[in-house]
Amino acid sequence: MGISSPTINFPVDETIKRIEYVKANAMGIIHEAKKIQREVSSIRSETDADEKERIDAADGKLGDILIRFLQKSFPKDGIICEDKPAIDGGDFKWVLDPVDGSMNFVRGLPLYAISFGLEHRETPVGGVVIVPPQESVYSAVLGEGAYKNGEPIVTSRISELNRAIFSPNLPTKRAHMIQEIMADLSGFLTYARSFRRTGSFVLDACFIAEGVMDAIWEKTVKHWDVSAISVILTEAGGKLTDLNGVHYYTGLPELVASNGVLHSEILNLLKTVRSTVSRN
Repeated sequence: MGISSPTINFPVDETIKRIEYVKANAMGIIHEAKKIQREVSSIRSETDADEKERIDAADGKLGDILIRFLQKSFPKDGIICEDKPAIDGGDFKWVLDPVDGSMNFVRGLPLYAISFGLEHRETPVGGVVIVPPQESVYSAVLGEGAYKNGEPIVTSRISELNRAIFSPNLPTKRAHMIQEIMADLSGFLTYARSFRRTGSFVLDACFIAEGVMDAIWEKTVKHWDVSAISVILTEAGGKLTDLNGVHYYTGLPELVASNGVLHSEILNLLKTVRSTVSRN
């Protein structure tokens, strides 16, 4: 059973059926993603606009594949997919990020993930994250535990900042918030053991869920970035909140994800270092 999931009423059997459907077809999705990455990464971009165009094209192509895949078996479910018109449906809604780590994807780096969040009446109840380069599949249903390739996963029990590995907040458009970001980094550079960053929030969060990393803080995350991992991480024993400790459900402007043990200390550190910025 889950470690820290909230108690809500939802159709567990129907949720499991949907999550198992995605898992059962993961290798086909992995094949399609690898094929598209080979195509888009074989050409080097001349300009930033050209690279952005190829990112959008890759997201769009894989997004279309995922939508058709879901509609084939669950035509009455709603779907939200990055950069696609929303599809209305019944009580169940899929929240898709076709490629999290898009820059890595078009550059040919093996660091990206495909995220399937499943919500029932606006509350995340299941999630699958597929990592094609490693052929890994992370999954969870609320109250049923978290898994990687069918094996249970749990977060680390690291309880001291000086033993923790963090993924830092480095949003792409950061010039207007550089003082706050530098304050954050200075605090964690002082107290944390080390930093790791893949360029994919979803992948970093999966690493926290399986206990190989310990925490991440991130700005400008979107609904499709977080829906699936919110269930996977909490079912693995972690926490996902805003800076005031409010648990994620369907949207927050800034997130802290952790192994759960370190969470309060991380929130306190961020509040402390940011108060110095506001006073300057």
